[in-house]
Amino acid sequence: MPAPSKSSEALTEGTCLLAALKEAQDTVRAYDTKAQIVGVGFIFSIGIITNFSTRMPSEAELTFIGLVLSWALAIGPIALFGLVLFPSRKTAPALSDAAKTVHHVLYRDPQYNDLDAYLQDLHAADYEREVAYEALKVSGLRELKRKRFVHALVAAGISYVAIIGLQLLRLSGVIGPA
Repeated sequence: MPAPSKSSEALTEGTCLLAALKEAQDTVRAYDTKAQIVGVGFIFSIGIITNFSTRMPSEAELTFIGLVLSWALAIGPIALFGLVLFPSRKTAPALSDAAKTVHHVLYRDPQYNDLDAYLQDLHAADYEREVAYEALKVSGLRELKRKRFVHALVAAGISYVAIIGLQLLRLSGVIGPA
């Protein structure tokens, strides 16, 4: 069997790099979707829990600590799910000095809108470096979103446990109504 030619190897490498970039971009978008869905689900579940809590007998007014605790338990995880949606390319991990050798033809900062400069960069670009740079940059963003999503899930779980714990303590009479 003959050895593959340089052009077929380059084509294969290019295809693999583009596939890696697409996978990373798709995963970033998937974390956005997951965070939106889980965030909305969390909001609905807090509504159900709150509705249940308001039906329990209440005699005292809401204390300052109770107010802060309820906001931390209910709004905190929602804010964390929001953080999954809004990291930008600027918050993605930096790639040392690699950015200096890349023309950024795959992603262009909107503030640079000079068509002639862009065309000049297109002709001077090393597309293997461009795609590899972009794949690494998006992979860093993907990992940032994954970590934020996991933190939001953990916060939601802690909120659920704390809320049920407080409701059980209140139901058993250990603490008074909030």
